[in-house]
This record gives sequence, C-alpha cells and structure tokens, in this order.
Amino acid sequence: MKKIAVVMALSASALAMSSGVSFADYTLNILHINDWHSRIESNNKYESTCSAEEETKGECFGGAARLITAIAQERKKLEGQNVLLLNGGDNFQGSLFYTTYKGKVEAEFLNEMKFDAMTVGNHEFDDGEDALAPFLDVIKFPVLSANVKASAAAKVGDRIKPSVVVEVGGQKIGIIGAVTNDTPELASPGPNITIEDDVKTITAEVEKLKGQGVNKIIALTHVGYPRDKEMIAKIPGIDVVVGGHSHSLLSNTDPKAEGPYPTMIDNPGGYKVPVTQAASYSKLLGEFKVVFDDNGVVKEASGNPIPLDKSVTPDPQVLARIKELGAPIEELKAKQVGETTAAIDGSRDNCRARECTMGNLVSDAVLDRVKGQGVEIVFTNGGGLRASIKEGKVTMGDVLTVLPFQNTVATFKVPGKTIVGALEHGVSGVEEGKGQFPQVAGLKYAFDKSAPANGGRVKSVEVMEGGQWKPIDPAKEYIVASNNYVRQGGDGYKLFVDAKDAYDYGPSLEQVVADYVGTHSPYTPKLDGRITELAAATQPAAATEAAKPADTAQAGGTAAPAAKPADAASSETAKPAEAAKPVETAKPAETAAPIQAGGTHTIVKGDTYWDIAVKAYGDGTKWRRIANANPGQEAHRLLVGSELKIPAK
Repeated sequence: MKKIAVVMALSASALAMSSGVSFADYTLNILHINDWHSRIESNNKYESTCSAEEETKGECFGGAARLITAIAQERKKLEGQNVLLLNGGDNFQGSLFYTTYKGKVEAEFLNEMKFDAMTVGNHEFDDGEDALAPFLDVIKFPVLSANVKASAAAKVGDRIKPSVVVEVGGQKIGIIGAVTNDTPELASPGPNITIEDDVKTITAEVEKLKGQGVNKIIALTHVGYPRDKEMIAKIPGIDVVVGGHSHSLLSNTDPKAEGPYPTMIDNPGGYKVPVTQAASYSKLLGEFKVVFDDNGVVKEASGNPIPLDKSVTPDPQVLARIKELGAPIEELKAKQVGETTAAIDGSRDNCRARECTMGNLVSDAVLDRVKGQGVEIVFTNGGGLRASIKEGKVTMGDVLTVLPFQNTVATFKVPGKTIVGALEHGVSGVEEGKGQFPQVAGLKYAFDKSAPANGGRVKSVEVMEGGQWKPIDPAKEYIVASNNYVRQGGDGYKLFVDAKDAYDYGPSLEQVVADYVGTHSPYTPKLDGRITELAAATQPAAATEAAKPADTAQAGGTAAPAAKPADAASSETAKPAEAAKPVETAKPAETAAPIQAGGTHTIVKGDTYWDIAVKAYGDGTKWRRIANANPGQEAHRLLVGSELKIPAK
C-alpha cells in the first residue's frame, strides 16, 4: 500500500518535537472555487442577479469582481508560502453572459484570476464542443479530466489533459481531473467525446504519476461530494480531493453544512484524505492548508471557506468591464423568441390557486426538454411565475420577467405516494395564495379545498402512461422534474429534499421556456383540465365565477370532459384515493341513508362523484361508472336534490 509514515527516533525528530513541525514537513495552501455557473455579476439571496439597490444595502455576494478581489487578497496574505488556486468545473451556464458569449466572458475573468488548473464540469459540454473548443483556445491554464477521451475528430483535440504536475516550493504536486460519469445524460459532449469511468481512469493516472516520482496527488473532481467521499478519496495514492458538482456547502460553523470543511476520509492506505468543496455561484472562496510529511502523507488539514459578501469590495476595473460586456445583454432581452396567439396568464391570483396557462407553458416546456431522460411528471411552483405575457411578439425579456430567478431544471426520483404528498402540500395554502401551488405536466389531479389542509384535499391523481391516463401507483418510482428551488425544498416541498438521483443543475429554466415557445411559435396558450377543483363544483350558485375552475377550463376548450379525471375503471390495482386521503375527516358528511350499488342516490350538498363512488364501491376511482350512468349531470356541478342512478358492482 502507498505511504507508510515512519517515525524515526533521530535528532531531527527531537528538533521537530520542539517546533511542532517535522524537519521535512511541507505545507500547501489551496484556494478553490467550483460551480461558478457564469455568475459574472453579483447575486442576491435568491441566487439571481443582484440589483443596484440590493448592492447598496450590502445584500449581495460573489461575482467576478469580488472573486478577483478576494483571490488577490488571499495571495497577498500567503505571499512567500506555497499556494495553489484550483477550479472544480461548471463555469459555464447560468446567466445571460453565457447565453450571449458562450464561454468567452468566463474565460476572460478566469484568466485574470490565474488558476493553476481546472477540471471540466458537465456544463462545459452543454453546447457540445462548439463552446468548449473556443474556450480552450484562449484559456491560459491547464484544463483537466482523466475520464474525458476525445477522438481524433474532436474539436477540443488533446487540450483536456488527464493530469498535470506543477512545482510549488520545490515540490512536485500531481493534479488529476475528472468529470461526472453521467455527463452524456446531463449535457451534450457529442459523438467525438467519450466519458469513461472516473475511478478507473483516476487510478491509472495515479500510477502514472507515482512512476514519475510524484508523491503528493490531488484529485480535482466534478463528481459530487457523496462520490468524492465514498469513492474518490479511497483510491490508493490520492492525498487530497478538491471537488464540485453537488454545490455542497462544507463548514465547521454553519448548521446547514453537508459536512465539515475539510471532511477527512479514511483511505485504505492507512491515512486520511481531506475532501473539500465551496458551495457554488462564487458565494465562497475555499481556503485550506494541508501539511504533508516527507513521504507525501497528509499529517493534517484545516481551513474555512471565505464568504464573498459585503466585506469583500468588488474590483472597480472589473465592474467597469462587466458593465461594458453587459450592453449586448440588453439587446438579448429585446430579442424575439417567438409569438403567442393570445395572452399567457401568469397572474398571481390564478397561478397560485388553479390551473393557469403560464403554469401549463412552463411545465410543458420542461417536460418536453427532459422527456428523453425518462421524466414523466413536472412540478412548477405557482409562486415562481412572476408575470403574464401579452398576445403577439414574445421577447427574451418577457420570458425573464416571468422567470427572473435563474432557476435550473432539476430531475429526481420519488414514489407515487410522495408525489401525492407533495400535491397535498401544494394545495394546502390555496386560500392564502401561497406560492407552493403546483402547476403540473404529465399529471392531472383533483382537489377539494373544503377538506382540511394536508388532510385529504387531493382526491385523485393520474399519470399519463402509454398515451392514457392511469391512476398513480403509490409504490411505483417515477422520474420527476421541477426547478432546483422546489427540488431543494423551496416553497415547503420538503418531501423532495431526500429524493433519489437528484440532479439540480440542468439547463436554465428561462432558456428552456424560450426555446419551447420558439419551437412551437405561434404558441397557443391552453387550459386542458389537468387541475380540477372539486370544491368549486359544489359551491352555491351565488359563488363568484372566479372561484370556479370549471369556468376557467371553458376558456380553453370543452369544460366538462376537461374537468373530469380520466376513466380509471379498467385499472383498479392502484387506489390514489387511499394515498390522497390519509384521514377520514376529509370526507364530506355522510348522507342520511347509505349509498347502495345497484340503487339510486339523491344528491346532497357536498357530494362529488368521487365520494359517492367510495361509498357505493369502496373505490373512488370507479366514479366514472356513475357519471356514465347519469349523462344529464355535469361532474363539476352536481345538482342538489336530483337523483343519481348507481350502477351495480
């Protein structure tokens, strides 16, 4: 095994004991960032571009100007010591600077920061080689990834190296790069680039560096904190891991941190490996110190990330350059992305209470973008829709006004029961107009707000499978998409926080919507009954029209069929009623007489087909049998006092 620390009782050791540092100890200071995501300008607490007012109030963090100041300050403090500046990848994608310049602006400022090395991240491949190759043309430091293999036809050539050896303070330091194995699923590396296994390729590169006499080796990765801990740090010969990809906050003081900074992991070689990461979006500059013994074994590692907040003054020359570069951004906002045949309703009153056309547009756009990954269902929080779009020409500025938060598309896996629970949460604040109201795609649901909040409001949930609506299966695992804010628990969606295979760093939401509008131009807004409020069906005649989603549905087409859940009689194995109604108090009051299958029932206030089917058959999904037997009734507005035929079981 590599590296057995030998303690020898020599005079040099005695000297070391008196000083606390071994005669041959070597100390290396490492500064690092990861997942910058084109945050050229400073950001606010919502991780979107900071306004001038927020900057004046001291509420902003990060950005190129602060990064350049902070790096210069730390280098000055460490002058005369051994220092490396490393970049954990994903510098591309996340602002209009990337959309406009495709990596040129990121390259300019990264060169000014003078990194010693960076690894590519998956987002460096978002535009294939067309953006990455020009970036490599101008970047002035090594770009690494041992598991990126470019063919002879690749535009990137051999400019992505597996590793580099740098000399710092008379010592050779090996740095090996790696990108996440699922980059082909997350981005578009193209036919001329292959992503191989990270562990296998890093291991091979370690052996190569050892053969060159290098005994201090850093893995500079973009594979995520969990994999860094579980796999990368345990590769024999790896001494330090500087990571990215999972946007992990590591800290010794912040209770929200995923782990300590650095996190010490046991390597099979009998030594400990420090693992670090510095959150994302240039909120932090990572800084830690590693002490190696003469055999290259890490004796200790310590440090704390530096917050890039109001305490760090942005470099004025960089700010001026950013302003200059921002001029074409204003032009981009004016760029037409498509047309719409009617106004797209993104109003707060509608999108936080019922199906709205903007909710359908955004959700459908996301589903269209990621359906190739097996995604079946999309959640969009109504509160994330900030404006409507008028009829006619649609500009990028219009889209950005609707979606100003620079959210990204997130994908994850959860069972059906979690989806039902999330819908219950989503409709729990409808009376208060809370932003958690779930706009959806690939899914349709019915809810009754007369039931207690989080107490059985959701009455039916169906998923589009094979071109047909089928009741959701509480036990089945579904692939879901949303935005990163919702997936991470925003708007109270805590059920998604621990989802399996979560990936929060897909394409920007505003670009996905702009692309969808362009592809479907002229776009026609629609309401198709994917969300039904059953409570509105039983309101007295004097109830306001605004409270009736059935009427809203009529604006988009035929109301009655759209308002009804799909026929589920042929699929009785999954009963969403049970998952959706965890407490019996959610049911309307029982009628005076029991409802018998094969008989009749006189409609009373509060009745719905779903509840009648539960009482007659013990299964709400069989409501359509009753509806079909009573063609004179409208499912969304049962007439109190009239008689229903209840078919036999």
